[in-house]
Amino acid sequence: MTRQPQSGSGKQQGVALITAILLVAIATLIAAKLSWDNQVSIRRTETTLTQEQARMIALGGEAIAIDILRDDENDFDYPDSDNWNKQLAPGQPPGLLGPMEIGIEELTIGQFQGHLTDAQGRLNINNLLPDLESDPDPIVIAQFKELFTILELNPGLVDAIADWIDTDTVALSNGAEDGNYTALDPGYRTANSYITSISELRAVNGIDEETFLLLQPHLTAVHPDWCGGSGGYTPVNFNYATAEVMAAVATTQDQPVSLAEAETWVSEREFTGWESLGEINGLPELIVNSNFVTLQSNCLELYVNVEIGRSVLSMYSLLDRSSSGNSDIVTRVRAYGLD
Repeated sequence: MTRQPQSGSGKQQGVALITAILLVAIATLIAAKLSWDNQVSIRRTETTLTQEQARMIALGGEAIAIDILRDDENDFDYPDSDNWNKQLAPGQPPGLLGPMEIGIEELTIGQFQGHLTDAQGRLNINNLLPDLESDPDPIVIAQFKELFTILELNPGLVDAIADWIDTDTVALSNGAEDGNYTALDPGYRTANSYITSISELRAVNGIDEETFLLLQPHLTAVHPDWCGGSGGYTPVNFNYATAEVMAAVATTQDQPVSLAEAETWVSEREFTGWESLGEINGLPELIVNSNFVTLQSNCLELYVNVEIGRSVLSMYSLLDRSSSGNSDIVTRVRAYGLD
């Protein structure tokens, strides 16, 4: 049987059908793309909205903490006596704000949790330099080296930390300057400025993760002029300090303080704390009359975590009430995204 050639009209119909199919396919792809873009835009808007809501709620938590600190009338700070430790969350662990549900009337949109803690129970790493242009304070160097010795760490690391902060390029006897760091891969330079976060110590020559974790409970990093600091030194609150920090700070050349004696101090303060430095048995007179120790905390750290839907926001605030007592509390540092 011989096939008859297709007529012109039949060819046109086939082309028209293919064209229609292509147009439908293109239209479907365009519709799918528009739908996807719309969903992404909606999700982006929701995320932006919930993040902004979380940020405002976190700032509200900071405002609550500031109000509670304003009501604290104690002349000394100790966990069992501080209003800010008790009032933040009745029935909750000390210093804890929440956890609590957040929402409007019966509609719950997320959860809020905050923690307010002392920032002066640890030794301020920036005490090493009275100012950036001067030499390290030998008394403070001795305190830090004593702390490192107590923790069974190399006291020479203190020189490396001082070199990280100071502005010159001359290394101390056990220190490290730019030449030590630029030779690394990748290379970097010293900060030549005050340390802003204790985690920065990880970048200092000789401090590995194990060493950092041993130091972390005993050190803090705030500007030395904050928290009622005098002469470039942030005093340590002995009502909150660890035994290791108390032994290091209280030791003098003529009157060393052992870790065992400092551990006795921790036991003595357990129930009532100290209202005056004279109550601390065996504390050297030189230290009592110095600006190295205090029984009041002017800087407090606030950690806030807010969850709304799939959005999670963490905020850290450093609150300073030293400028004019509790009437004017200043937020010295506020950072988002920290755990």
